[in-house]
Amino acid sequence: MLTRGLPLHHAGGMESVAWDLARELARTAPVTVLTTSLPGRAEFELDGVRVRALPGTPPGRYSAAWWRGSRAALAAELSDGSVAGVLSVSAGAFSGVDLAAGRGARTVLQAHGTSVMELTSKLTSRRLRPVLSSVRNVHGLLRDVATYRRFDTVAAIGPSVERSLTRPPLGRLVAMPPVHLLPNGIDTARFHPDPAAAARVRRELAVPEGSPLLLVAGRLHPQKRVDRSVQLLTGSGAVLVLAGDGPERAPLQRLAAELGVDDRVRFLGAVERGRLPALYAAADVSLLTSQWREGLPMAVLESLACGTPVVTSLTTAPVEGAGDAVTRADATSPRALAATVGDVLERGRSTVPLLPPGYDLASVARRYAVLLGAG
Repeated sequence: MLTRGLPLHHAGGMESVAWDLARELARTAPVTVLTTSLPGRAEFELDGVRVRALPGTPPGRYSAAWWRGSRAALAAELSDGSVAGVLSVSAGAFSGVDLAAGRGARTVLQAHGTSVMELTSKLTSRRLRPVLSSVRNVHGLLRDVATYRRFDTVAAIGPSVERSLTRPPLGRLVAMPPVHLLPNGIDTARFHPDPAAAARVRRELAVPEGSPLLLVAGRLHPQKRVDRSVQLLTGSGAVLVLAGDGPERAPLQRLAAELGVDDRVRFLGAVERGRLPALYAAADVSLLTSQWREGLPMAVLESLACGTPVVTSLTTAPVEGAGDAVTRADATSPRALAATVGDVLERGRSTVPLLPPGYDLASVARRYAVLLGAG
């Protein structure tokens, strides 16, 4: 039985990926999550995980206060020599990776994307605001070049992230530590086919009997190009559910009205994670029509776990072992996207999980424990 802690650095709110992994690791070893400030909470235990929310750090984002506070907090955690490893969720532990190395703790960077991927997506967006904001990604690239090499190993979430880390320009600029390809882990006890929940959701959303239900689960951000999913409703009897919120909500509402399909779009706003399994189970197809270079999004894997086939854009990484449960389409072509969705609807959804072996949370957590020196 493991007795040494595995502090997880996370610079945002308690995002699902980091939290699920922390819960699973805590089954076999003490786990501490260091995160930004949470309203009314500083240090507490939840689901077997010790959480330290750092006071004075702006919630959910990197800041000078986060870099100072996380370094000091990590130094305190490392002081007694009991820490086996430190997992940096994205750049969360960048300010303290040298401290961990000095104390003999293993350091693992969990990379969901790279500055190169984001920079490329912005420069190819052909939108002024993303192109102008790409200056920040150049700064991020320089920071990454200086910091990646300090880690013992990197966990690349998805093949596209692995390629970005190991091939030029990053692969040439950085003496990269070993890169391991790992997926996000899905809690299959929560995400699974559920016909009863599916029927309840369809009633609640007033989906006409026999109408296909399309689902987009995620933030309504311009780069996600959810407008492509809305346009699919023209000339079809499908209902589209948007489970998420963001700056594109109002433009998408206007687009739906202009296309005359606003009566078939359900804007749910931000959805609690506990509601997602039933939404996936109710959907006939899950959509990700993003123009971002996506790594391995949770929405894709969670959909598969619930038996829901997925249609993604070509910029989204394939899911190894998923077969025709994930279909990649040219989302820039409305005709091609509509034809692909039509084909998937004709095949129908599954009554059993479609998630390939090795993507379940327990399997992924065991791999992280080995990388962290606690397996």
